[in-house]
Amino acid sequence: MQIKDFDSKSSMVKTPDDNIVNEKSLENPNKVSQRVDINVLKSRLREKENIVLKRNILILISCLTLIIAAGISVTYL
Repeated sequence: MQIKDFDSKSSMVKTPDDNIVNEKSLENPNKVSQRVDINVLKSRLREKENIVLKRNILILISCLTLIIAAGISVTYL
């Protein structure tokens, strides 16, 4: 009686040993790192938040005006 197992197989599949990774780095080696001031970042953030706030206020006023105009028109029907 013969015992068949995986070790007795003579035809083994070989995979290539290409462990070389050809990835480009994301950073530019010639780039000089500059320090960033936190106040500059905060001022940019405040400007963006002010723009969003003004847009939201404009949308709110428009909706309120529409609701008031609809209410007035319904009362006079």
